[in-house]
Formats: sequence, structure tokens, C-alpha cells
Amino acid sequence: MDIMPVQLSKFLSKTQSMYKNIIISALRARQIVDDRYEKLVVEEDIEDSEQLDAIEDENIDYDEKKPITIAVGEFMNKKL
Repeated sequence: MDIMPVQLSKFLSKTQSMYKNIIISALRARQIVDDRYEKLVVEEDIEDSEQLDAIEDENIDYDEKKPITIAVGEFMNKKL
């Protein structure tokens, strides 16, 4: 997973308020985190080992991009 710097001039070019840009990106990152969390809540309702085995068999991608990386990418590509 590569970490790429964000040029402040490009980040500021979207609007003149750095604060506003950061808040927009942070709120979108929070939405992504909440969506991922809802997928994991299913594990809390497990009553027996058969259900646990079924969930463990699912492919979980641990190399997913971080929510803030996705949010900033969406912001920079004018998707927000």
C-alpha cells in the first residue's frame, strides 16, 4: 500500500478554505468507516461455532485502503 503526499496547492484549489476541505474529507472518511463497521456487526450475533466458521470463510481484505485515503482521493477527483 503506497502512501502518496497531497500537495497543499491542489488541496486548496478546490475551495479557498483549508478547514472546509479537511472537514469534507473527514466526514466522508467517517461514512466509509461506518459502512465497514456495519459489515462487521454481524459477527457479534454469533451463537455457535458453525456460524463462526461460515463468517471466517468469507474473504476479508485486510489490505484495503484507509478511509481517509479514499476520502481525500474522492475529494481531489471532484467526486464529493
